Amino acid sequence: MYYLGVDGGGTKTKYILVDEDLKVLSEIERGTTHLHQIGIDNLKLEINEGIKEVCSKGNINKEDLNYIFLGIPGYGESENDKKEIEKAIGEVLEGYNYKIDNDSVAGWAAGTLCETGINIVAGTGSIAFGMNDKGEGARVGGWGPNIGDDGSAHWIGLKVINEYTKQKDNRHEKTVLVDIIEKEKDIKDYFGIVDLVFNKYKLSRTELAGFCKLGKIAADNGCKACKDIFRQAAYELFLQIKALRTELKIEEEFVLSYTGGVFKAEEFVLEPLKEYLDKENIKYILIKPKLEPWHGAALMAYKLGGNEVLEGKLFK
Repeated sequence: MYYLGVDGGGTKTKYILVDEDLKVLSEIERGTTHLHQIGIDNLKLEINEGIKEVCSKGNINKEDLNYIFLGIPGYGESENDKKEIEKAIGEVLEGYNYKIDNDSVAGWAAGTLCETGINIVAGTGSIAFGMNDKGEGARVGGWGPNIGDDGSAHWIGLKVINEYTKQKDNRHEKTVLVDIIEKEKDIKDYFGIVDLVFNKYKLSRTELAGFCKLGKIAADNGCKACKDIFRQAAYELFLQIKALRTELKIEEEFVLSYTGGVFKAEEFVLEPLKEYLDKENIKYILIKPKLEPWHGAALMAYKLGGNEVLEGKLFK
């Protein structure tokens, strides 16, 4: 029997094919499967071509797939989009056993091995997904860069830029942050940051998220303001975890996994996050996932296909 996991994203999509022993037969990387970036017709085309390619590379027929799990970015965030995605993929996979869900589910499966727990993502954006022992799932966050994504690299990046402007104006005490940003971004004049953000970057979410790294460098070099920004981010991520735990009615100890570039600021994010969790007497086991989200998509297909996920039997 064969199982296929599809881990969609705003930039790339990974397809991974495994057998009944969770042996990887093939995996490929293709373009985005975000509806708003490629449109419904190209979404259908991408899914169809991606599945054909990964099956061909694994030397199996598409008809031999026992179960397919597709983690699609943006799925479930708009009822109209949800219906469009379901209709499009339904036409491609008519007659097959499959399930569509938000791509955050794949990250959760990779982090918890499909057990009771929560996965918190803090990359360019932020979102938390969890599932309880009854198989009930829920998510918190993921509202997008203009109205949410609290605690994400984009959110941190904006606060770092704002702190830079305050230090330039002497509204806040000047720290190493000013020199770090001006040197890294080659800013020569007083209002150079304005030209950079609005004209060169055009408010690019990815480019602004990059200021998170500069904030980390400043924090490493003693900038208290940047340390405080990372602590604020940790608190926002804590609130997501707390809300999700309450929603899922998880009372016992649970696995809490974390992914995303924000956590590279380890002592400035993970340590305060643990402080906030401990103050609430929340019982958790904090782990960094050993698997990638696309492995999680394959695990979901494997589990939904009627198999038990065992830790000693993972992608050998």
